[in-house]
Amino acid sequence: MKIQTQNVTYLLEKALDNTADSQKVIGQNIANVDTPNYKARHVNFQNELKSALQAYKTDPKHMSFKNNGEEPKVTVDASTSIQNNGNNVDVDKEMSLLARDQINYQALVAAINQKFQQYKIVLGGGR
Repeated sequence: MKIQTQNVTYLLEKALDNTADSQKVIGQNIANVDTPNYKARHVNFQNELKSALQAYKTDPKHMSFKNNGEEPKVTVDASTSIQNNGNNVDVDKEMSLLARDQINYQALVAAINQKFQQYKIVLGGGR
């Protein structure tokens, strides 16, 4: 029987990795704001995270969470062109997405720290 917190810790770790990947892609978008014909890219891991959370069950009769190896998908938004040079990076939008990801990252780090604090209490006998 698996300990349920292992699944929670795994999900937190995976979400943290995906948020870091998203921040890298947003940084690339911002760095290429003046590159002709550059199209903005975005990491889509919300769907994978939602499906993983739905698969996580608390009852032993439910299906357990399994890592199916899916990685976040980087999509290219080729539908628009904001600048005359064919570039579609909107700096204001990218900065707001970066701020959102930074808040998510900090929240995930706090959640992981809380989990490790719980482990420390259990292993230390509550001292």
